[in-house]
Amino acid sequence: MNFRELIKINPVRFCLFVIITVLTPITLIGNTALVQLETTIVLSRNLRNFIIISAISLVVAALGYVFIYISQYLITYQAQDLNNSVRDKIVKHYFYDGKKHQVSEMQNRLTNDLQMVNENYVGAIFNLLYGSVMIVSIIIYLIMLNWILLLTICLIVAITLVLPKLIEKPLQKANQLISDSNQVYLDTLNDWLAGLEQLRQFAAGAKLFSVSKLASKKLEDANVKQTTYTKLLNAITGIASAIFGLIIFLLSGFLVKNGLLEISALLIVGNFRFYLNQAINQISNARGQMKGIKKLVTEIDKSAEPVCPSSKNSSIAPAIIKTKSLGLKFSNGESLTYPDLQIKEGEKILLTGDSGAGKSTLFKLILGELKPSSGKIIFEDKNGNQIVPDLRKIGYLPQDPVVFPASILDNITMFNDKLDNKVAEAVKEVNLSADLKKFDEGIDKKLNLDKLNISGGQRQKIVLARAKVHDSDIILIDEGTSAIDQKATMDILNNLLKSKATIVFIAHNFNKKMHDLFDREIHLVKD
Repeated sequence: MNFRELIKINPVRFCLFVIITVLTPITLIGNTALVQLETTIVLSRNLRNFIIISAISLVVAALGYVFIYISQYLITYQAQDLNNSVRDKIVKHYFYDGKKHQVSEMQNRLTNDLQMVNENYVGAIFNLLYGSVMIVSIIIYLIMLNWILLLTICLIVAITLVLPKLIEKPLQKANQLISDSNQVYLDTLNDWLAGLEQLRQFAAGAKLFSVSKLASKKLEDANVKQTTYTKLLNAITGIASAIFGLIIFLLSGFLVKNGLLEISALLIVGNFRFYLNQAINQISNARGQMKGIKKLVTEIDKSAEPVCPSSKNSSIAPAIIKTKSLGLKFSNGESLTYPDLQIKEGEKILLTGDSGAGKSTLFKLILGELKPSSGKIIFEDKNGNQIVPDLRKIGYLPQDPVVFPASILDNITMFNDKLDNKVAEAVKEVNLSADLKKFDEGIDKKLNLDKLNISGGQRQKIVLARAKVHDSDIILIDEGTSAIDQKATMDILNNLLKSKATIVFIAHNFNKKMHDLFDREIHLVKD
């Protein structure tokens, strides 16, 4: 999200922005020249010329303000297009990099971080360009008036450019603190609001309120800190600008007194003083803001770097899955160890065990969502050759099935129209047909994740049907029928276990008839 990318998103619009922004201070300085001419005409008592110049001055002044509006509109529009492009790149990066990302981390990057860059980087470009052209215009005008004023201005500008360095590093840290605090706040909301119903049930609202209040306070403290440093920078540059403006005013008076400057020029020094203060403030603040946000811009650029889909994976599914001396240690000091296991092609395995024995964790290790602390998972083909697995061939049904705010059909096919012809049979096999009749739209019913317009059992059936239509060679099911009644569960298991796929099913409280449907049982014991 650097300056080059901002230009490339729409070069024509950016060039128009630059032209209009450059014309804006030139127009204002031109209006100042007309004011000086008005003063000369007043002294000569020429009413006709005074009226003409006054009318022209009014039009030029109005034009300057119109230019400001247009240039700010253009840079805002340019920034919006850049944000759209960057968000698209970031989402693709997260999709293809194969890493486990926290939802709050991605939300923070796509919203808060980009907003901060807009305010402190893209927005500062207008101020930097406007202020620079304003100072150049003042210098040119002063060359025509007096060289002493020119030298004074050059010295003032040089000193002004050094001022942002006084506050650069603290401001940079403050901007980073806002990003970090916002992510912590989002993490807190995700962790606690996910269990809102449980908190209501046990009247534990006081804890929710205290935790969210603490996280919110830390975020607000970070914003206050950033605002403090920004205002401090503004105060430093503002005081400096006022002092420099006063110096120019006093110097102009001295030059008029000694006949080195026309008296009409003295009357417009106030305008110069205002524009100079404004330009110095804009340049100093813009440079300070851009430097302060530089680290965050670099991080966003890394998040938006293109990632090529991995070409290392085999195009075939593993026939055999083995674990060898597999273990996992958690940050809280707890650990899991697994016996050496072997899952053969086509087997139907019931995975049981003590609570906390690591059944769900084993699935995440197989899928690569977690990295083992010791040992390894080995994938082999039919000939016993070790391969890198194609995860697309492994279907995974987690305890909390993932569905999307789309139609039931799209959730089953995962937006692949070529699989539509397989849906009817899959729906029947997972006992979803009767549920679909309850919806006016049938299988085209759109899911509403906020209002939860489907039950937990219906959600599980949709995800089971998803695994069926995608012909997954290996299906890992974690409590996939826990929200479905026993009769329906029995029907689903009978249909599911007839498939040629390798199935590993985690379940509690299966009766003997359900248990006997599987080839064998693997029972994990907690150490």
